[in-house]
Amino acid sequence: MTDQLQQQFQKFNIFMEFAIELLESSSSDESDQEIGILVDQMHKHPIPKIINYVENVVSILNDSQVGGSSLISAECHILSFLWYAGNNCTIRESGDRFNMSLSTFSSVQRRVMSFLLDLLPTVIRFPKTDLEKERVAAEFEQISGFPNILGCVDGSYINIRTPAHKIKSTYTNRHDIPSITLQGICDAKKKFLDVFTGPAGKLHDSRVFKLSFISSEIQTLSNNGHYHLIGDSAYPIRQWLLTPYRDYGNLTRQQIKYNKKLSSSRVKIENAFGLLKGRFRQLGRLDFHKVVKMAQFILCCCVLHNICIDYDDICEDIVNANEEDNAIGPDREHEMRRLGELKRQYICDLLNHE
Repeated sequence: MTDQLQQQFQKFNIFMEFAIELLESSSSDESDQEIGILVDQMHKHPIPKIINYVENVVSILNDSQVGGSSLISAECHILSFLWYAGNNCTIRESGDRFNMSLSTFSSVQRRVMSFLLDLLPTVIRFPKTDLEKERVAAEFEQISGFPNILGCVDGSYINIRTPAHKIKSTYTNRHDIPSITLQGICDAKKKFLDVFTGPAGKLHDSRVFKLSFISSEIQTLSNNGHYHLIGDSAYPIRQWLLTPYRDYGNLTRQQIKYNKKLSSSRVKIENAFGLLKGRFRQLGRLDFHKVVKMAQFILCCCVLHNICIDYDDICEDIVNANEEDNAIGPDREHEMRRLGELKRQYICDLLNHE
């Protein structure tokens, strides 16, 4: 094994420990077979829990044969997926590195993604209780004094190959590159609280937000406007979603101060996207043929991102929606905007009377 491979594995030791520990806790023979399939000795410096798992569990499976081929260990499942996700390489190149055929590596990738997607509801979750909301808001307030922030929201392009049987222009973003949008909401620690992906990059961020599942729940989750998300000017202002004042050259000193404080907190979501794409280089351009597979892979990377945040491992270095169902009448739109503007002014005044 090369030094480069060792360094890559060490970069993901935190997740490996977490994932293997979960596998150890399962007593289901079916689960063992689903996640563990072939003999592998790729990791020269495994952490203790992985050693115990390989010696006590996977070694037993290594003596069996399924369909004429040896079982791939749970460790090899995880390492091969992490290698692929963390590098600009093809599926075939990753399979060759781990001595797997293209079809075998694709099966391994599918199993690991299924495992990670099962973890998603417990790893990526929006604060629901009053105590959780107070904690998130307090962490944000320490940044700039901006009160009652429940999360910051933004969208990020994930470049893709044009999906099979799709028209390229449908997915082309403003940079003339085919992409889908990943919408994320994160806390002050850059940990994702909610993620939504799949819409074409051609759609505006505000439209993607309307398509997302959180849009129908956020008013209730914000305690009817007591808490709020913060976003950039691409989003419509609401009681539960505050945005900056638009700068046409005539902002007051108070409005400028408000914008600066909002921006210093909102930058956390941009940092989160930067960490995500920096760690998982495959997100630079996805080469899958189907949008569903692209979305699943992106969500898996978001799960891994949160696990790394939880363990302080931070690397600095299709939804079908009916347009009419989401339509809001002009009177209601004006009312919601006005309520958002009143709240923004209230926060602005509050920040300038400290």
